[in-house]
Amino acid sequence: MLILLGLACVCQAPCQGNDTANQLFRDGQRAEHLGDRVHAYVLYARAAALDPANSKILARKDALAALLAGAAETSLDADPEADADIDARLAEDDTGGAQVSEEFLPGEIERDIESLPPARLQAPPGTKHFELRGTGQVVAEQVARAYGIQLVFDRDYQDTPAFNFHTGEMTMAEALRTLEAMTNSIIVPLNENLALVVRDTAQRRSDTSAVMFTSIPIPERISVQDAQEMVTAVQQTLQIKTISMDPGRHMVFLRDSVGKVIAARQIFADLSRLRAQVEVDVELISVTKDSALGIGLTLPNSTTLVNFGNFLQNAVSPGGMTNFLTFGGGKTLFGLGVASAQAFATLARSSTDTTFSSQVQTLDGQPVTLHVGERYPIITNTYVGSTAGTTGQVFQPPPTVNFEDLGLALKLTPSVHAGGEMTLDIDAAYTVLGNLNGQGIPTISQRKYVGKVRLNSDEWAVIAGLTQESDTHSISGIPGLSNIPAVGRIFRNDNYSTDHTETLIVLKPRLVNLPPWETPTHAVWVGTESKPIDSY
Repeated sequence: MLILLGLACVCQAPCQGNDTANQLFRDGQRAEHLGDRVHAYVLYARAAALDPANSKILARKDALAALLAGAAETSLDADPEADADIDARLAEDDTGGAQVSEEFLPGEIERDIESLPPARLQAPPGTKHFELRGTGQVVAEQVARAYGIQLVFDRDYQDTPAFNFHTGEMTMAEALRTLEAMTNSIIVPLNENLALVVRDTAQRRSDTSAVMFTSIPIPERISVQDAQEMVTAVQQTLQIKTISMDPGRHMVFLRDSVGKVIAARQIFADLSRLRAQVEVDVELISVTKDSALGIGLTLPNSTTLVNFGNFLQNAVSPGGMTNFLTFGGGKTLFGLGVASAQAFATLARSSTDTTFSSQVQTLDGQPVTLHVGERYPIITNTYVGSTAGTTGQVFQPPPTVNFEDLGLALKLTPSVHAGGEMTLDIDAAYTVLGNLNGQGIPTISQRKYVGKVRLNSDEWAVIAGLTQESDTHSISGIPGLSNIPAVGRIFRNDNYSTDHTETLIVLKPRLVNLPPWETPTHAVWVGTESKPIDSY
């Protein structure tokens, strides 16, 4: 403080006639932008001496004086390009009074990246209670001293009448906010143990509020549209002055008071949480049972007539027969070959179980598709015509082919509810080839199932089933004789076959991570519209 007083005395010395208060104030802004706060304070003090009625110059000088009381920063080197940019910016201000622009200068962002965070008071552990009486300045000094904080009051600060300050156990933040409300003041942290106290007015709050610029990354899993909606929600909720989004780098840039920026950062963190992820086990169970039964009597269906006489000296040819039924005699002896009959009964049974297992993962509200089958080419358009009588090479256009997805196509859309329950929107289609049309192109047959099912996590559900059953009875035998009741079975063969197929689609959903509403969120106190709360 002794150094500051000495500087103030030197600064009140007479200045040259060509120096004006506005020009000195501009030079002070330039020095402060470059980090030379001591030189900036000297220029502000000279400007205040030339124009004592200018409240803007006095407020800036007092604020910088309080800041230098805690720590003084000097800059040894200056960037010539930055100097030219600052001079050009300051030249654009009104001659009646210099103003600080809210836009960033070239190279200013690079310097801010390495800058220190906003000043915050160091709160001691534990709580304290107070039984005090006095004016606002007296009570504020005693309360701050109890927490190891030193207060510096603005030169225009108007003290309040005496009042009682009786409280219970309070933290430092609670006690300082109570003092702000009772004395209509603003406490601005300058460093860990020093704070500036000014009267709470709209102008003074705007002059003393620390402004922060920050960049917040957006996870790449979040789409650009969802990120834009997040930015809009944060801007409308907190009324952020300057906010923009870079879709290419998935970054959000914003600048406003420290309290709003901290609250916006926390809201972005809560909104960026991953939606509930659902894993669905899909199983296709197919059971096939086949049986075949054959019963009957095998009779000969051909015979041989042989002449056993010596008529015309012919040779006897039995024709592969061993048993003959003869008739006639002498030269007219004939034999009719007799084949043996066989009785048979055959039975065949088979059973096949097939299980197809798969897993799909998706987010809450996002559809996922599973296809089990093949893609079959079907000609939809072709050239048919005669090329007779033509000479030379004849161009024949290739046919147009469409690929149809055969088999099972399953589309699932989960919706997660509280308590681990979820609803699955199911769209299942089973596509097979049908009969051929007149041009030899197969038709497409399809069975569909569309519905919803609500399940708990790790709970099975049978959503669809397909049953095919085929019974066949075939008869082969001697016409007429095979139709005689009871006796007709001797003259025929009976074949029975049964094919039975069952296909089931079974689902079991499972939560991979909890939905956002089941994760605790953070409460951020931001104060009122006219008196926002900044972090101490």
